[in-house]
Amino acid sequence: MPGFEEHDDEQKQGLRRLASRAAIETLKAEYARKADAVFNSPGAASATALADLFTDDGVLDLGPFGRYEGRAALLNACENILPQATKWTTHYIVSPILEVGDHAATGSWYFLIKSVPQSPPGAGVSEILGGYTDKYVKTATGWKIRESLSSFFVPPT
Repeated sequence: MPGFEEHDDEQKQGLRRLASRAAIETLKAEYARKADAVFNSPGAASATALADLFTDDGVLDLGPFGRYEGRAALLNACENILPQATKWTTHYIVSPILEVGDHAATGSWYFLIKSVPQSPPGAGVSEILGGYTDKYVKTATGWKIRESLSSFFVPPT
């Protein structure tokens, strides 16, 4: 029956998109944990683990904290630049809005980052509020971040 084949294809495509959505949500959760490791356990291993979530030409734009394009720049930022200013973080990334295709996807997320700066000594925990606008691509090894753009929210006073 022709109707069954068409319905079956739609179901398979829907299941593939749900699986891709779950994979992208896991990817972003890994980003949060591995970004924290860059600050909490700085070094080549944590920098590499975070960079591995991106495509080789990936972009991480952290606004006032810098824009890093390509694997070499991302590795350098995560190992040498970013840990100089911050000694501890924890990322909370929530409220995903994802548009998922077969080989590409976009995402929008909110974040709350709690952090402790390197200076002045004894500085307390501060909060950074904002969002990410991301582009993802499906590679032979799974979904990767192609671009992550940060925006920051400033509450009214």
